[in-house]
Amino acid sequence: MRCRAFRILLVGLVAACVGTGDATAQTRDYFLTTPSTQKYAVIFGGVGAGKTYAERFRQWTFKLHDTLTNAYGYRPEHVTLLLGRGDTEASRISGPCQRETILATMAALKKKVQPGDQVTFVFIGHGTSDEETAKFVIAGPDITGDEFADQLASFAEQDIVVVHTTSSGYPFCTALSAPGRVIICATRSRAETYDTVFAQFFLEALDQHAADRDKNGRLSMFEAFLFVREKVKTWYTDQDRLSSEHPTLDDNGDGRFHTHPDPGKDEGRWAQVAYLDTLTASLPEAVAGQASKILRALTAKTQALERTVVLLRNQKAELTADEYQQQMETLLIELARTMQQLKRVRADVQFE
Repeated sequence: MRCRAFRILLVGLVAACVGTGDATAQTRDYFLTTPSTQKYAVIFGGVGAGKTYAERFRQWTFKLHDTLTNAYGYRPEHVTLLLGRGDTEASRISGPCQRETILATMAALKKKVQPGDQVTFVFIGHGTSDEETAKFVIAGPDITGDEFADQLASFAEQDIVVVHTTSSGYPFCTALSAPGRVIICATRSRAETYDTVFAQFFLEALDQHAADRDKNGRLSMFEAFLFVREKVKTWYTDQDRLSSEHPTLDDNGDGRFHTHPDPGKDEGRWAQVAYLDTLTASLPEAVAGQASKILRALTAKTQALERTVVLLRNQKAELTADEYQQQMETLLIELARTMQQLKRVRADVQFE
C-alpha cells in the first residue's frame, strides 16, 4: 500500500512541478526547479602574470571546484575546470584554459545538457580591453566577449549564470547579456582595468553559505552579489584606497549593468531565484528508490513555489492590492501544505 501511495504521490508531484510557473517569463520559466533539473559549472582559470598570480588563480579555482562538489551538490563530472596551461598531475583540471579546449568543452557540454538545466560559468584570472574589444587572458590567443557570446548562443534552452571576476570585465559581460541569463561582473566600466579582489570574496560568499541572507540553506546569485559588493567596498575602505572595481549585475537581457539592482524594477529579479545549490544538496543522504523520487519531487515543488512567491513579491506594484493579496495567500497556503508533506515524508524515511 505504501509503495502504491508513493507512486500516486510521485505522479502528482511531477505534474505539479512542471505546471508551477509565472507570468513574467518571456519565453519560458527561467530558473524553475523541477525533479529532473541538473546543474553544471565550468570554471575558467586564466593564465597568471607571473608565479604569484598563477598560484592565486590555481588556489581560487581549486577551492571553487571543491566547494561546488562538496557543499553544493554538484556531481564531479558536472564541474569542468580549465586552468592555465593545464596540469596532468592535478585530477581536478580537465585541461588547459585555451581557445581549443574552451570550444571543445562548450561543444561537449551542449550534448549533455537538457532544456531547463542550469549552467554556471566562472571566469577567474586577468582581463584586458581596448576601445573595440574586451578579452579574457588565456593560454594562446585570448577569447573576447563577443566570441564567448557566440558560444552561449547554443544554450538558449538552458538557464545561464556568468560570474566574471576579472579586471576589464564590463565590456566582456555586456556582450553576454540576454534573456534567461544572470550576469555578474566585477567592474562597472571599461575604465576599471586594475586587478580585482572580487574572486576572493565570491569564494567567501560560498563558503558555508556565508551569503545566505534569508537563511533558507540555499544561496541565490543575488545574495552572492550583495555579499561581494559590500565586502569589496569595505576592503577598499580598510585599505584607504580609491575603489577601482564596482560589482555590477544584469539579469533582464537589456545589457544595462547595475551596482544597486532593484528586483522591484526588473533588476535582479531572476538573480533572486537563480540558486547555485543543486536540488541534490537539499536532499537527505543515503535515500534511494521510490522514497528518493518522492523526496526529490516534493523538494522541487517546494522550491518552485518559493520561487513563485519571490517573483510575485517583486510584481506587487504591477497588481491591485486585492489581486496581490489573493495570489500571495493562495501561494503561501500551497507552500505551507507542501512543506508539511515534505516534513512527513522525511520523517517516514528516517524511521524506515
